[in-house]
Amino acid sequence: MRKYDKKNKRNIGIIIAISVLIIIMFSLVIRLFLSIDKKEYQVIPGTLVFDKDKTIVKVESNATIKMKWNKEYYLKYNDKDIELGTSAISYNEDTGELHLYGRYYEISAGDEINITSDETIIKSTALTKFYKLADRKYLVVDKEIKSADGLLSTTDFLMVDLDKVGNATLTNHKVNLKTFSETTIVTSNYTFDIANEILTYGSDKIDLKKIIGSSNTYTKEDLVPEENTNGTSNNGITNVTENNTTNGNNNSQGETVGDNNNRNNTVIEEIKKATKKTSIISVTSTINKITVDYVIYDPKKEYTSVYMEVKKEGSNEIETIYLNSSETTYELTNGIFPNTNYELTFKYSYLDEYNNLHSDTFDKVNITTKKPNISLEVTRISFNTIHYLVTTDKSYPLTSATLTVLVNGEVSSSSEISINGNTIGNVSISNINENDIIELKLTDVKSNGTIIKDLNSSYKFRY
Repeated sequence: MRKYDKKNKRNIGIIIAISVLIIIMFSLVIRLFLSIDKKEYQVIPGTLVFDKDKTIVKVESNATIKMKWNKEYYLKYNDKDIELGTSAISYNEDTGELHLYGRYYEISAGDEINITSDETIIKSTALTKFYKLADRKYLVVDKEIKSADGLLSTTDFLMVDLDKVGNATLTNHKVNLKTFSETTIVTSNYTFDIANEILTYGSDKIDLKKIIGSSNTYTKEDLVPEENTNGTSNNGITNVTENNTTNGNNNSQGETVGDNNNRNNTVIEEIKKATKKTSIISVTSTINKITVDYVIYDPKKEYTSVYMEVKKEGSNEIETIYLNSSETTYELTNGIFPNTNYELTFKYSYLDEYNNLHSDTFDKVNITTKKPNISLEVTRISFNTIHYLVTTDKSYPLTSATLTVLVNGEVSSSSEISINGNTIGNVSISNINENDIIELKLTDVKSNGTIIKDLNSSYKFRY
């Protein structure tokens, strides 16, 4: 019997190992080949197909969709293989049919999950459906699809792709936009809280992160970056609103009662009753009104008149307003402008023993009126267009402002926009690249042609 030396034994072991490895690899290749969807799916003319980057390819002649060895779908059209990804969607506007290719998890009420594969045909988008495709990828199907804030309104279907901090790209045959704040999608049958990945059917809430998992790291704290101290931010997009509307005392040199926004009328009335001399009890302000609480104490009828002189900052004109001794409150409303300082000088006049008229000052107050609220928020980006929402104070009319767009600190455009209450608008932007810092600024905010001092708002985000 032949004996093998150590070298021969080693060589035989290597040959056996290589053979086993080849067999395993061959088995895996066969298994992969068998698992591939070998069908070719016909795509009729007029169909819209979305490629891997969500770009729409409109098929004008016959085409096919097929999975290749890498388990990705390709559109064979005009002698080109267009990569669609591990799942694909096509939509025909004429027939209303929506075709899904690949593995989809259809999620219904009561946590019911139906897994579909290969080609799934939805005959009509009037059939409300919801699918999870993969980690942070979803498909909404309904005849009407809206966002809870009313800024998005579309139809038929909507592809939703989240990044890891909760921002979402929303795409279909009509829209292609990016969200920068918490967005909830509303259909006829369910709502979808995108950032939190919560699907709600009536009273049933489904945590979509538990279905095939999720790498979404979004939390409420993501809305406020560390460097932001002046406003709020949505997933890395900073919303800076420079309103400086603070509670507390704006008065000096004579204001005797504190909190301007929450005056205790009972206390003021008690002070008035107890006061035995002519006094200014309080001076308070709102956006366009100054209220003076006072007492005129003149039991001997010595005063000829009691009045106040009102001087607006930046003006040399003085308005004289006479106070009625039978009243205890006066409201200045005529010509009162927001965020403006007013100097109020309180005087009384009397006649001396020789019948000469004299005037004495008994109090003086400087008070600044409040600013109206205004905020600027970017709501979405679509096709090189930035969509924004200007929210204003309902108690005071703001009519226009200058909107400036900056890219990496450089001015891209600047123009005056009209404001009428809460205003939705958009501005075009071009030649922007990924990670560019884009900032929108509202300055020179006006009310009926007059600029309100230091009233600004801005919104900054990374593209």
